[in-house]
Amino acid sequence: MPVDDALLTGLQAQLGIEHREELGEVSAVMIARYAAAVGETNPLYSDPDYARSRGHADIVAPPNLLAAVINWGPGAAYDRLREDGTEADTHLPGVPVAGVRVMGGGEEMTFARPVLAGTRVSRVTVLDDIGERSSNSGPMLVLRYRDRYRDGDGDLLLESVRTVLLR
Repeated sequence: MPVDDALLTGLQAQLGIEHREELGEVSAVMIARYAAAVGETNPLYSDPDYARSRGHADIVAPPNLLAAVINWGPGAAYDRLREDGTEADTHLPGVPVAGVRVMGGGEEMTFARPVLAGTRVSRVTVLDDIGERSSNSGPMLVLRYRDRYRDGDGDLLLESVRTVLLR
């Protein structure tokens, strides 16, 4: 499906609709692996005693961990993956499995509070805006998705606004 009126109409039907997902628990192992993967050596992310000495109940996740994890589950069947390997049914509501190229266009994050090991996380994703523009290779859509990550008590942890380009 190319970027055309049919795709635009389908995406417009998604505007403002909340898609809620229970993501699961942020574990100490997840935090330590992510910190190591991004080269973060702050003991706040790996040493429980150090984290407690700084007033936290357990180790703390690096601030952008929640937004960095694309797939929180075991993964989708092969026919539900896009060409880039991302799962079609999550995180980009309204974007088809195939036929369009999906590109990141930037992300703005507002951090509300630290994420500790053991925190259960949910995410609500909403398509907030759709724009159109021309590119050298044809028409392009510019989508803005808002993700709100909350803990098990419903308290906001992180709000992220992602710009996604489709062509």
